[in-house]
Amino acid sequence: MKLKLDYYRVLNVNPGASAQELKKAYRQLAITWHPDRNPGSPLAEERFKAISEAYAVLSDPIKRRRYDQLGPEKFGDEFGAQDIFQGFDLADLFKEFGLASPEEEIRKILEDKPIAERDPQAWQDFFAGFGQKPGPMIRPPMVAVDLTLSLREAVYGAEKTVALNTAKGPYTVKVLVPQGSYSGQKLIFKGQGPPSSAGTRPGDLAVTLAVQPDPTFSLRGQDILTDLSLLATDLKNGCQAIVKTLDGRSLKLTVKPGSIAGTFLRAPGHGVPQGKGSLLVRLIAKN
Repeated sequence: MKLKLDYYRVLNVNPGASAQELKKAYRQLAITWHPDRNPGSPLAEERFKAISEAYAVLSDPIKRRRYDQLGPEKFGDEFGAQDIFQGFDLADLFKEFGLASPEEEIRKILEDKPIAERDPQAWQDFFAGFGQKPGPMIRPPMVAVDLTLSLREAVYGAEKTVALNTAKGPYTVKVLVPQGSYSGQKLIFKGQGPPSSAGTRPGDLAVTLAVQPDPTFSLRGQDILTDLSLLATDLKNGCQAIVKTLDGRSLKLTVKPGSIAGTFLRAPGHGVPQGKGSLLVRLIAKN
């Protein structure tokens, strides 16, 4: 869900506010929420970006007129961050307010993902207590858990349920394991940890993967290996054989006359997805 900023609400002014009223509102908010005044507070950084974005638009007569015509939703679709801040001299404005204006901070304001792209909970958090001076934000702890996968799930990806016990009781969450996962890999799922006892937003969930050995298949780089048992006469005379792939499909292979046990048949395109590997079928002679 993509939410757009109401610039008048951000600056706490009426839609008919004069240029002087806008500047006064921005000055007060910028001094309150400037990152230099709130070290270690990501919330202050986000609010400062929003305040700067709102003032950059409303202080420009042309952009403000277009914003009033389109409204927050359509204006956000038409104007990107570079358009919004074009011609808006942050450095001079910061000096006028007696604030530091490092180039890196200005670059972040111009290049970061638009502040309006937030989920509903983040949007609520953003405006909660806007008139209060924030302290350093306390980040919820990351919760670590192990997750066991089959080889097929690791290679092709899977949706898995992670379960863990918390002070509030059992907690489960579904996570998506990407294709090509491997043992020891750690996946971080932002905001998917269990709710905290303090009622703050959930922390991140760190999932460490453990891939179980498969009795039939194994991996060698981008290739998937399996065995095919044949009678000695089939190896000598040749035959048509059916093998199963790791994803459960049946594959018809031709065994040439005079084939030797221990050699491999290669089926290109049946290796690890999105790679250039093959299914390698090792010929085994039955006793």
